Amino acid sequence: MKKIVLANWKANFSPERAIQWCDAFAAAYQPRTDIEVVLAVPAFYLERVYQKTSNLPGVALAAQGVSPFPQGSYTGSLPAAWLRGMVKYTLLGHRERRRYFHESVQDVARQVYESLAEELQPIICFDRELLVSQTAAMAVEELDRLIWAYTPATTVSFEMTRSGEDIAAMITLAAKKTDYRPMLYGGGVTVANGKGIWHIPGVDGILLGQGCLDAQAFAGLINQL
Repeated sequence: MKKIVLANWKANFSPERAIQWCDAFAAAYQPRTDIEVVLAVPAFYLERVYQKTSNLPGVALAAQGVSPFPQGSYTGSLPAAWLRGMVKYTLLGHRERRRYFHESVQDVARQVYESLAEELQPIICFDRELLVSQTAAMAVEELDRLIWAYTPATTVSFEMTRSGEDIAAMITLAAKKTDYRPMLYGGGVTVANGKGIWHIPGVDGILLGQGCLDAQAFAGLINQL
């Protein structure tokens, strides 16, 4: 697996601003054969962003979550089946989804099932307290098909992060619990500290939130990794 740089746009961009970001990123981005760039984009304009980025080598899209239910009578949901062919990944269980939208470990497990059923690759976010319960909620056959992202809930802001030793220790612990599946880190990652975190042993990629909102700076980080 290539190492991943994931940009989680959250709900920061209007549709017009999202297209401007894509244009600025494309102008500065230098594709790498050893890195996959993943853009986690709001569902409202996923298709528009797909049209802007589908010709960029090494760039894939992620949904910022999917419905825990299939297609049917689930008003307001986003079934994974609708995303097939447009996104490669689903970003599930982000701390903001768990905190503000009250997603449980069972909700995330159902989202994993729906994603895998549509051949989408789940990336599951977790913190130290949730690791055991989230892995326990998965079916055994699902565990070896997952990517994990350690996103500590105690990060004070996106400009501050834990020490490299703390990150390495938790990544090592999580790797043992997940049978050494790929492990990303996302918690206070910025264009300034991203390169250092990228090289921490055991880190298979980084996840940026606020740190990805400047498209040119984000592309610059990728270019120097």
